[in-house]
Order: sequence, then structure tokens, then C-alpha cells
Amino acid sequence: MPGVSVTVAGQIAALRKIAGDRVADRIVRKPDPTIMRIVEGWPRNFAPERALSLGFRAETDFEEIIRVHIDDELGGTWVD
Repeated sequence: MPGVSVTVAGQIAALRKIAGDRVADRIVRKPDPTIMRIVEGWPRNFAPERALSLGFRAETDFEEIIRVHIDDELGGTWVD
């Protein structure tokens, strides 16, 4: 499937831009070896030609992913 490749730092920066410092500052760095092993197995860059040819589309950036989540899961707003 098409997707967006972004670092954790990029995700946090996008969250900060969309939701503000108060929300992003809740994030606590706490490495988890199990999660790290899972994520290390994920592709970093991919070329989903077949999925694109079938009409699947990805968000353009991580900010859009956050906005879609807010719209779909939080009724278009969030409480910080």
C-alpha cells in the first residue's frame, strides 16, 4: 500500500504544528526494545506501483495523516 515515510522527529514536528506545544510536549521518549525490533523490520522507502495502479492513494505528508485522524476519530476536534 502507498504510505508516507517519516521519522519520529518528523511525526512529532507535524503534531506540534497541528496540535501545538501543549499536546506535543506530552510525548515522553521511552525506548521499548520490542517495538524497536518491529519498526526496524519496516521498509524505509518503498515503491508501491501496483497499489497506485489499482487506485490506492496515500496522504501527502504526516500533517495530513494527523488531520485525517482528527476528522475521522475525534469528530474534527480534539481536547488538549
